[in-house]
Amino acid sequence: MLKKAKKILVVDDDPDHQKRTKELLLKGRFKAIPCLIAKECLDMALRERPDAILMDVILPDGDGKELARQLMRDKQTAGIPIIFATNTVGLQEDKGDESFEIDGKICRAFAKPFHKEKILSVLRKEIARAQSGGELPQPVLRKADKRRATKKEGIPHT
Repeated sequence: MLKKAKKILVVDDDPDHQKRTKELLLKGRFKAIPCLIAKECLDMALRERPDAILMDVILPDGDGKELARQLMRDKQTAGIPIIFATNTVGLQEDKGDESFEIDGKICRAFAKPFHKEKILSVLRKEIARAQSGGELPQPVLRKADKRRATKKEGIPHT
């Protein structure tokens, strides 16, 4: 019996990045569900029930981090892993273990264009973590990530 492909909601306003991400996800045996704007994301997440969300931080109609907060606060979408693919993390800085802290939850983050095998591996791990009820260890927010996350949000770091 064939396993059903895991669904990934891809929230990004760049059609070229959407296309490349869809091709990558298909190769990784995932199903990509495209979403171009933040305004549609919550409705799509409720309707499609994705296994994970791959989201840009900067969207034309909203902030990806704020959208992540909304998804985390909604009972029906709170358990869906959110992974950021963004230009706010520089390629030189991206070691594959970058992350943002949002309402006490760690969300992985990757520079665009991202390392293909790494993003597929992280998607699999985050989906497994969510499906196991969070039994797998959560990624650790490194001190440099905390500084970068708070600096970008305008919060002074200590």
